[in-house]
This record gives sequence, structure tokens and C-alpha cells, in this order.
Amino acid sequence: MLAYKYQGRDSLGVPIKGCLEATDQQTAIRELTRQGYFISELELDRDVKAKDFSPSGLRSLLKRAQRVTVRDLAIFARQLGVLYSAGIPILPALTAIRQQQGEQSPLGVAIERLEQSLISGDSLALAMRDDAAFPPILVNMVAAGEVGGTLDDALMRAASYFEREYQIGQKVKSALTYPKFVAIVALGITWFLLASVVPNFANIFASFDMELPSLTKFMLAISYFLVHWSWLLLIMVAIAFLLFRQWGASERGRTKLDQLSLRLPLFGRLISMNAISRFCRTLAALTKSGVNVVSALKLAEQTVDNAVYTQAVQEATAAIAQGSRLAIELEHSGLFPPMVLHMVHVGESSGSLDAMLNQVADFYDQDLNNLTERLGKMIEPVVLLIMALVVGLIALAIALPMMQMVNIVQF
Repeated sequence: MLAYKYQGRDSLGVPIKGCLEATDQQTAIRELTRQGYFISELELDRDVKAKDFSPSGLRSLLKRAQRVTVRDLAIFARQLGVLYSAGIPILPALTAIRQQQGEQSPLGVAIERLEQSLISGDSLALAMRDDAAFPPILVNMVAAGEVGGTLDDALMRAASYFEREYQIGQKVKSALTYPKFVAIVALGITWFLLASVVPNFANIFASFDMELPSLTKFMLAISYFLVHWSWLLLIMVAIAFLLFRQWGASERGRTKLDQLSLRLPLFGRLISMNAISRFCRTLAALTKSGVNVVSALKLAEQTVDNAVYTQAVQEATAAIAQGSRLAIELEHSGLFPPMVLHMVHVGESSGSLDAMLNQVADFYDQDLNNLTERLGKMIEPVVLLIMALVVGLIALAIALPMMQMVNIVQF
């Protein structure tokens, strides 16, 4: 990968500059154009290696690697919006937030970089745009707020957006935590029985000259493999995981996986609802902040986290840029339910698109929460049932030859 320095303007006319990694110059141009930037200068950054591997560069790289979470972004936007609306200038407000969050925290380190950029003369949006810690949706909402003189409102809307994203993520994680724990325990018990208990009975069975049942032979074969060849199993699993991950990271692999995920029973509906909710909420937040629809769609496509929906939004964006309407293009994709299409159509006709999109997002967030809770409650007994079946089969595999041994001893 090569590093390219660029300068230009975004879709709102705000000056931008930064550094982008790409395999070649044409790829860099395509990526910047896809993000809605109009590039005036693009050149190879030949000093990037020396900077990266110097002691100061390594320290800077480690600091930048610290992750600013969605919760951090919500806190940052909320506090900055409150302080700015109270009449406190941006730079002192950032200093106050950094001191409260901690100098060495990921958010504190990111804010320190913002302060340095502001001191050098950059606007808040431009400083955020050059920092990977701040996502494009926040950057564009801030840029629109600065241009329109409504920065405090833009920050409050951004805070509400990130707070909602955090709440939904926490609910999904909480609902699936216990089923994951049960599955791990079940797998551990199964491994223990096959690797430690069954081999002891194998020695007993070997001392009797008798034909073992097929189920017992199967369990003994698995047990033997786990005891003597577990290292090979781990290597095979690791290689398969790496190959699958590499394939899944490719454009073709990700598209295939996302297409398959949408067809899964229950989980497909969950993924679809999550994509629609995030798309609608992101688009609503951006359009309400003053970002034009085409630029907002280009940013919203990055939040749906599904290649099928991303492609549909990209096609809709291209058509809307040529004069089409959002409701018509979403209907052509075949991925959005009639209720969503109707709400979008009403929003476009009445000039209240952001309000309609927020209502759709609220509806799907609630439905998503209910479905996640139901799935969590359904997965738990299914995992327990599978565990009971596996343990039962192992017990049966041991009991059948034991009964034969009793008959041999009696006769």
C-alpha cells in the first residue's frame, strides 16, 4: 500500500486535505471521488516510511491506534454541543473535555490532535477530516453546521445519533451474551468427555474380545483423534479460519456472505432490519444537518454494514444524482418494505424527509430490540438441547458395550 497526500474540496465546498492509503494513484482517485471529494492536488507521500519507523513516528502510530468508541463519540459530541451552545469557544471547550476524559484516554488523545490542528488555523470539520478517529458522518454534520451557523444543533444531533447506535449495539450484545456463554460451556464439556472420559473406557473395552456397536466405534475414533491429533485439528481450523477471513474480506466474498446472511431464518430479518434502521437514521441526521441528499447517501451507504444494501444505495445515489427520487430508487432495489417506501415518499412530498426517516428508524430499532430478545431466548434452549443430545450420545456409546460386557460375564 502507498500513501497519497491530497487537497481539494468536499461536496459543501469546504477545503479538505489529508493522506490516503491505496495500491496506486487511480485507486486513490476513485476512492476520493466515491467519498464526494473534488481533488485539486494528489501526490505520493514519500516521507511516510521515515515518519512511521522513527521513534516519534512509532509513538504517534501507537496513539492513533487507540480506538475511539461509539460511546466516546456520543459523549464528545454531547459535551461539545452543550459547551458551544453556552457561548464557550471551540478551543477552550475541547480543552475542558480533554481534561475531563483524561489526557491519555483514546478520546483525550484524539481531542489533543484536534486542538493542535485548530491552533494551526484549521476549522473543526477540517481538523476532524484529517483524523481517522472521527467518522465521516460526524465530520460532514459538523461541516454543514459550520457553514450554516448551526454547529451546536449539528453536534446535538450527532450525539443523539451515536447514543442511539450505542444503545442498540449494547442491547444486541446483552441479549446474545448468555447464549454465547452456554455454547462455550457446552463445547468445553463435550471436549472434556471425548478427550478425557471416553479414552478410559476404551482401555476397558479393549480387554474384552467383542464386537463394539457402530456408535461406540465412532465415538472412540473421535476420542482417539482429539487425544493424539488435536494439534492437527487446531492447525486445520486456524488455516481454514484465515482462508475464510481472507475470502470474506474480498469484495466478491463479502457480497456472497452478505447475500447468504439475508437468507438465514430469523437472522436474515435481523440483519435486514439493522441495515434499514442504520441507513434511515444516518440519512435523517445528515439531511437535517443540511448535507445534500446525494452526499448524505454516499455516507449512509458506509453505515449499513451489508454489501447487498450498500450496492443498492450506491445505485440509488447514482440515479438520484441524475434527477430521480429516493422512494422510486429504493423501490427498484426490492430490499425496502412498503412501509419504508411510503414514509420516504411522504417525506419527499411534504419536505419532511428527515422526520419520516427518523420515525422509520425508531420503528425498526424497537422491532430490532424485540427480535433480538426473542432470538436470545430461543438460542439458549436450542444450545442446551444440542448439548443434551451430544452428552446423551456419548453416554449411550459407553452404555451399549457395558451392557454387552455384563452379558458376557453372566454367561
